[in-house]
Amino acid sequence: MDKTRFVNEVVLGWMKNDLTRMRDSIRPVSSEVGNINFPLALCVLSYMEYLGGFLLGKDIDYVTNVNEYINTCFSNAEEYPPQILGDLIRHGLAHDYFPRGAISRNGKHPAIYKGRMYELVLDAETLVNDFIDSLSIFVNKLDNQKYETRMKIAMDRIEELKLKHKYYIDGLPSQPDDNDQATPSSGPSGYPGPINTTTLDPSIK
Repeated sequence: MDKTRFVNEVVLGWMKNDLTRMRDSIRPVSSEVGNINFPLALCVLSYMEYLGGFLLGKDIDYVTNVNEYINTCFSNAEEYPPQILGDLIRHGLAHDYFPRGAISRNGKHPAIYKGRMYELVLDAETLVNDFIDSLSIFVNKLDNQKYETRMKIAMDRIEELKLKHKYYIDGLPSQPDDNDQATPSSGPSGYPGPINTTTLDPSIK
C-alpha cells in the first residue's frame, strides 16, 4: 500500500470517517448509559499509537509513539500527557474495558481535568475533535521514507501471522455476497468508494 492510498483509505477514510460517524450519530445524553465514551476514547488512543509509529518510522512503545504524534500534530499537546493517557486510560480500557479514571463527553477544555466525583477525567469528545483536527497535520508531516519503513514492518508482521494461522484460514467457510464491503481494518463501515477530501496535501505522491 503506497502512502497516498494509506492516507486516503486508512487515515482519512476508515479512522476519520468512523470516528466522525460515531461522534455525530450517537450524541451524549446526560445521566444515560450508551454514550460511547469508552469506544471513542479507546479508538483515538489506539490510532495515535499506530500513527505515531509512522511518524517515527518504527513502532517503539505506547508512550514514545503517542508522544511523537501529539507533539507533532496537536496544537495543544500540553493537555495530553502520554504517560497519563497510557497508564490511566488506554491500558485500562484495552485490557479491562475499565479506565483507571473517568471518561466524559462534554466537549470542553482542558481535555483532562479533575472531576467532582473522580480524581481524573478525560473528555472523549474533546479528544476526538482534537484528533480529527490533527489529521491534516499528520498527512503533511508524514515522511516518505519513514512511512515505507514502518509499513514494511507492518506488512511483514501480517504475513507472518497469516502463515502461522494458515491452516485455520484455509479452512474458513465462505459467505457469498456478504463481504463485498469488507476492509482489513474497518469492516463493512469502511468507506465504500473514492474519498474526496480537501485535507490531503496534493503534493503527496
